[in-house]
Amino acid sequence: MSILEQINSDFQQAFKNREQSVVSTLRLLLASLKNERIKKMADLEEEDALRILKSELKKRKESILDYQKGKRQDLVDQEELEIKIIEKYLPAQLNEEEIRQKIQDILAKLEDKSNLGKVMGMIMNELKGQADGNIVRKIVEEELNK
Repeated sequence: MSILEQINSDFQQAFKNREQSVVSTLRLLLASLKNERIKKMADLEEEDALRILKSELKKRKESILDYQKGKRQDLVDQEELEIKIIEKYLPAQLNEEEIRQKIQDILAKLEDKSNLGKVMGMIMNELKGQADGNIVRKIVEEELNK
């Protein structure tokens, strides 16, 4: 079952069960996916759907920071709930130790480690959706500065 089909199915189930917060979050996800499909003028591939879900997740995380600055705990809680719902549809994330190990393996194979952009590109391509780019960048910089 594709991500889109899974979200649709979960949306219908949440609607029947009257789970208002789940319904509203999934409705927003479906709208984003539909907008991307219209923009692309073709059906979405799985990686397109994953990219959109990651984008939505990133928006929520940025909103949490803003709400914390504004001391709006009610909105922080709402965003955290939405993050949990969105993460359900994303591939499992690697923990920091697993990321560090993969980065060390990749860096060991590389000859030219001077260009951070190229190194990050290769590593993010290898980790494809399994790790947050900010965490990867932090670990890469630590490893390169050793």
